[in-house]
Amino acid sequence: MPGYYPIFLNLSGKRCLVVGAGQVARRKIASLLEAGASVVVVSPEADERVRAWAAEGRLTWKKKKFEPGDLEGCLLVIGATGDREVNRQAFRAAEEAGLLANIVDDPELCNFYLPAVVQRGEFQVAISTGGASPLLARRVREDLEKRFGPDFGELVGAAAELRQWLRERVADPGKRRAFWEDFIDLEYFYSLHGGDLAGQLRERAQKCLSRLED
Repeated sequence: MPGYYPIFLNLSGKRCLVVGAGQVARRKIASLLEAGASVVVVSPEADERVRAWAAEGRLTWKKKKFEPGDLEGCLLVIGATGDREVNRQAFRAAEEAGLLANIVDDPELCNFYLPAVVQRGEFQVAISTGGASPLLARRVREDLEKRFGPDFGELVGAAAELRQWLRERVADPGKRRAFWEDFIDLEYFYSLHGGDLAGQLRERAQKCLSRLED
């Protein structure tokens, strides 16, 4: 069996359907909202939090049973109803429409899997077992969360600023690559905790640039 193609999707403004609105569906909805998706929920009933999101205008709640027409304009669909037959209908309709579909806790009814994710701002690490063992993926995520602390989000932001800073000082692409090879040191990054992180990174960047010019 071929492996899966890992990808990070830009869902900002994209229409995504969630079939179901219970506790499990709520977690999936929260992730989609965090990614900036335009979320449509189809379910006769809804979790209190989902109702609140709908009242706040953060999502569209269609208080009814799923129909294939609900997929119109959607990029992906997540089924989390607890009713396997309804989930199966949603998956089949999505497959026929050529859409991405994930049915919670049913690997056979998925053409993509949602990984366990470590997220620190723009820094993200995704772990997947192809639906075989979500618990293993979760345990690995928990382990990585200890290694990659909140500061890694700030590191990514600092790296983005340093790219422009470096371009203004070093014209040679080969030398810029040498700078990054010197600057990116995971053991050093692991040792950074709190304080003036941006200042520490600027100081390190200046030392790396000085070594490059020697």
